[in-house]
This record gives sequence, C-alpha cells and structure tokens, in this order.
Amino acid sequence: MKRTDLKKHAAALLLVLCLLVTSALPALATSANIKLVDSSGNPTTGTICVTLYDSANDKALSGGKLTLYRVAEVKRQNGNLSYEYCGDFYGCGIALGDLTDSTLAAQLQEYLPQSAEGTTKTIDADGNVTFRGLELGLYLIVQTEASKGYEPINPFLVSLPMAEDGKWNYAVDASPKVGAYTPTKPDTPPTPPTPPTPDYPDTPTPPDNPDNPVFPGNPVSPGNPDNPVAPGHPDHPAAPGNPDSPVLPGHPDNPAMSGLPQTGQLNWPVPVLAVSGVVLFAFGWALDRKYRTV
Repeated sequence: MKRTDLKKHAAALLLVLCLLVTSALPALATSANIKLVDSSGNPTTGTICVTLYDSANDKALSGGKLTLYRVAEVKRQNGNLSYEYCGDFYGCGIALGDLTDSTLAAQLQEYLPQSAEGTTKTIDADGNVTFRGLELGLYLIVQTEASKGYEPINPFLVSLPMAEDGKWNYAVDASPKVGAYTPTKPDTPPTPPTPPTPDYPDTPTPPDNPDNPVFPGNPVSPGNPDNPVAPGHPDHPAAPGNPDSPVLPGHPDNPAMSGLPQTGQLNWPVPVLAVSGVVLFAFGWALDRKYRTV
C-alpha cells in the first residue's frame, strides 16, 4: 500500500510539473504548428498593422511616415522557433534577446545602414498604417517622419507571426507596442533680468555762430582809356641812285718770286748786261763825235 501511494504521489507531482512547463512555454507548445508555406507551397505571408493614438488628448496621430525593415527570418528546428539575421542586418553581431526590450530596437536602428531597403508608408487620418504581403520574420519599425506637433516614436520590433493565446497570429496588431504619446511641453525659460537704463550722454554744446561774412564792395568801374594817337604816315623812302660804275680791277703785279733763285736761273742777267753795255757805249760814242764836230 505504501509503495502504491508513493507511486501515485510521484505521478501526480510529475503531472503538475508538466503542466507548469507547458503553461510557461506556450510558444514552444505550438511551434510545430507554424505554417511556413501555404497550401500552394508558397511562402506564407502576413500583415502588420500599426495604430498611433494620443490617449491623453483622445485623438489619432495622423500624418508622418513609418518605415518597415526585415531584420531576421524565421527558422524552425526540431519543433523550436528561432530567428536568423538576414538582408542588411546579416552579420551585425547584435544578440537577439528580449524582443520587447527597447534598447535592442535602438541598437538595430543605430546599426541600420543608410542604403538599407525598407518599406515606407504614410500614416492616414485615423492614425493607421498597414503593411501587407510580408514574409514571415522579425521586423523593425522606425518613424522616419513624425506627426505634426509630435516627436518621433521610439523604434520597436514586431514578430510575424506572433503567438497569441496558444495560436500563431499572421495579422499582427502592433498598436499595443506603440502606446499613446503626448509631447512634453518645454520648460518656460526664466525671464531675463531687465537691463539697466543706459546713461544719457551730455547734451553737446552747440558751436558758436560764425561771424557774418563781409560782403565785398561794388567794384570801381574802369575809366575809358585814352584814345590812341594815330601813327603818322611814314616818310617816302628815297629811291636809290644808280650805283657808280665799278672800277675794274687792274692786273695784279707780278708777284715777286720768293725764295732763293735756283742755280739754273743765274744765266739770264748776262745778256741783259751785255746789251746795256753796248747801248751805253754807242750813246757815249755818239755824244763824243757830236762834241768834236762842233
């Protein structure tokens, strides 16, 4: 009896432990039921809907833009669900922990390359944005343009599909992850002190009035100048007389020979002297006969 009771108690305890484990891991209990492909063999797709609502002012946050990035793809091994980075996030090295941790989403946003490919949509008048035809995986949602009068919401992660009540939901409503957002009013800056009234400068002394300028007297009118004396007629010039007959120049004297005579010129006086001697002799002889005959 005691052994039988002990076995019953052990079985009951084991059953309780199994129930506790099952209730703590509902996703693991249903991971085998996840549909990675549809009935046609095509990859299963899903939808993510985001609603932005300001609960403090009871109004939808219209306007602005949300951008969706696929961070990881779904993997199922031995009935367990896991994620593996893909696309622009492949090899980022960020550990995937609690998906609801805002710091994880902020790390992924900081890592986000500028060339990353995403899907951007505008928030409608009711504050809704719906992304359809999405592959299963883990998605990062970033508000790339804030609603008018509000700051951008913090980035967050959404799993597609998402386990809800022991089932996989392929049309995920991400509004609970966003929540209401009310912009904080900035503090009123302190009133600056009133600046002291500046001293007025002394009134400048006006300059003395200058003496009235002395106006010049009327100029003296110049007298009439004396009439100029008319010049007399000039004397008639005397007609020039006929010029005297010019004296013809005489023959110039034979110029005396200057210098010593040459040796060859000493012979010419000899005949002259001889003739002169003959003439004188004849004249003397004639006189002598005349006196004798008388």
